[in-house]
Amino acid sequence: MVKNKIRKTLFEKGRSLSIEYKTKTNRLIQLSVIKEINLKSKNTVLLYSPFRNEISLDLVTSELKKYSKNLYLPKVIDTKTIKFNQIEDSSLVIKNTYGIAEVVNDKYLDPLLFDVMFIPFIGVDSQGCRLGYGSGYFDRALGSFKTINKKPLVVGLGYDFQIRDEEFGEAHDLMYDIVISEKRVIYYD
Repeated sequence: MVKNKIRKTLFEKGRSLSIEYKTKTNRLIQLSVIKEINLKSKNTVLLYSPFRNEISLDLVTSELKKYSKNLYLPKVIDTKTIKFNQIEDSSLVIKNTYGIAEVVNDKYLDPLLFDVMFIPFIGVDSQGCRLGYGSGYFDRALGSFKTINKKPLVVGLGYDFQIRDEEFGEAHDLMYDIVISEKRVIYYD
């Protein structure tokens, strides 16, 4: 399958990045987010716990906390389902079976109620279709976004090499509104 080949190539390239490059680039991308997106106006925000070579969100999170925002993280419920848990100061955070940090509580939010959702990726095609790890968690959880007009702003952060010129997305794939890399900001229709 084409997607699996692209996923493997991008994953291997990400593993070869130096720590220095990742640190510098993560900072640049997050500063672009802070400049490009009016975080002050976003009350409910989905973040993610960086996994493998995903862009960190420490600067973005610090900026959001200045405005006392409601912040959430994805939580794997079972082999097909994720929900979105609220992060509180007293929240217990543990690693799930994939090694990704999750909040332990039952304070979930419906995806349609978010103002902005930061969702990680392995790759993005020329139309803004997300390529993830292949489990389909986000595609299933956010599948209704394709049929509604008012939805959260969906933002992807990644390295420029992860943004592909070809189309590989399928009808069920999550679409980004904005993708930000160290070299560019892309808005999708």
